[in-house]
Amino acid sequence: METTSTTLKTESPFSLKATVLSHGWHECSPMCWCEGGRCFQIIEREKGRVYRVSVIEAARRKGKITLRITIEGDAVNRQLVHRIRDNVRLMLGLDQDLSEFYAICREHPVLHVIPRIGAGRALRSVSVAENIIKMLCATNVTWTQAVKMINRLGQLGPPVRHFTNLNGWPTPREILRAGKSYLTDVCRVGYRTDSILGFCRNVCEGRIDPEALTVLARDDDVSSDDILAQLRSIRGVGPTTAHYMLSFLGRHDRLAIDSSTITHVARTHTKGKRPTAKQIERIYAPFGQWKNKVWWYEHWLTWDTATQLLREKGIAVAALTS
Repeated sequence: METTSTTLKTESPFSLKATVLSHGWHECSPMCWCEGGRCFQIIEREKGRVYRVSVIEAARRKGKITLRITIEGDAVNRQLVHRIRDNVRLMLGLDQDLSEFYAICREHPVLHVIPRIGAGRALRSVSVAENIIKMLCATNVTWTQAVKMINRLGQLGPPVRHFTNLNGWPTPREILRAGKSYLTDVCRVGYRTDSILGFCRNVCEGRIDPEALTVLARDDDVSSDDILAQLRSIRGVGPTTAHYMLSFLGRHDRLAIDSSTITHVARTHTKGKRPTAKQIERIYAPFGQWKNKVWWYEHWLTWDTATQLLREKGIAVAALTS
């Protein structure tokens, strides 16, 4: 097994921890976060081989952080290193220009702390198919149940040599091969089984190309509604799931409204009264193309994760209201 390292520069503001812990994907195969080592780990697959990729903050110069990426596996060459570095850039949202969002944050009564702790970029899987399958698992269940489903499904992928407990994410074909009994009896995904298998079948048979959505989302001539329509055409992807996926693709101009949105808005904007969808839309309308990101980070700042990051930076929790 070979070990090779490379570096990746980031734009300020940035924090690896704040980015990785921006939502729950880091709890799901094939990703993890090691708090002690401040290390993000992802198991990557490239041309039939499986690699353990570790990312840490290596240096800070003039306020900008350089990441060190360590790749462990067989047949590591220059092309592989470049591909994995590009994948890490995509996973950590480093390919997105968030300057307008950070300008909004600095004027916001709560979000002004977001740039100060290096938050604002959200973790995603490189593969859109992987993100969609995980989203299907996370529909209409508690997050704890979703993580169990996703991680059982992740065991279908091939292991890293010498690290047999670390698996790359399975391909749609590998999920199809496992079949209905594995998804229902082992993964316990319940009614989601048919949606997941149907999606995998459509990908394998060429009726759906989920990876094309990343390219479409970068095209200013393609509307968010067009992308949402493609996402909604996938069985099991409802309005809320589609809107969250749209944000994963770098479009934040459509609100994902579910029970957590309603609870957050009632607590922070409507004095405990349950808001309607129209009220929620009016509250966030001034933030335009960033409104879904604004609502999410308002919500995220109520997590223990954010509180810890604030304390690590010496920022009093009272700063959220000052």
